[in-house]
Amino acid sequence: MKTTATTTPQELDRVNKALKKKFLNKKLIFGIGSVPAKVVFVTEIPGPDEMRESRPLTGLSEKMFHQVLKSIGIDKNKIYITSVVKYSAPLGKVLSPKEIKSHIPFLKEEIKALNPQVVVTLGMAALNGIGLRQPLDNVHGRTFNFGSYELIPTFHPSAAKDPQIRTHMMNDLAKLKETLKKSLL
Repeated sequence: MKTTATTTPQELDRVNKALKKKFLNKKLIFGIGSVPAKVVFVTEIPGPDEMRESRPLTGLSEKMFHQVLKSIGIDKNKIYITSVVKYSAPLGKVLSPKEIKSHIPFLKEEIKALNPQVVVTLGMAALNGIGLRQPLDNVHGRTFNFGSYELIPTFHPSAAKDPQIRTHMMNDLAKLKETLKKSLL
């Protein structure tokens, strides 16, 4: 069984202050949720809706995500959700790999501060941001040991409109439930 250190809001605050200092001219979207959290979900780059609502996941994607969590018995109030990049690209522009890469150390520090048992990536950009450079179709639903936590990649909830992707996502997140049960043994 993994022993966990207690996460304090001050540790996350330190990471968020470092982000603000690095990206002075950007509106940033920070992670939200339960601290400490056994499970951290990492989503992709925020879109216009996420920027407007200052949340890492909103709208139909958030609704779909909560439905999937509920269907497998995970309490949405006991998780933490963040994004691989903390700001959106200007309309019509795609963030460069260099821009995305500049966020990775902060994401890793955020995860370290939270000290979760499991990290679940939602989508390909999140998977790459964590450091696993494999096609999502090849690795979704598998469990990878990332040292201090287990990693489970799955699809972004926006893709779950497709019934086949939704089924994959539900099966992938069922593995999350299994992984959490094992950590309690």
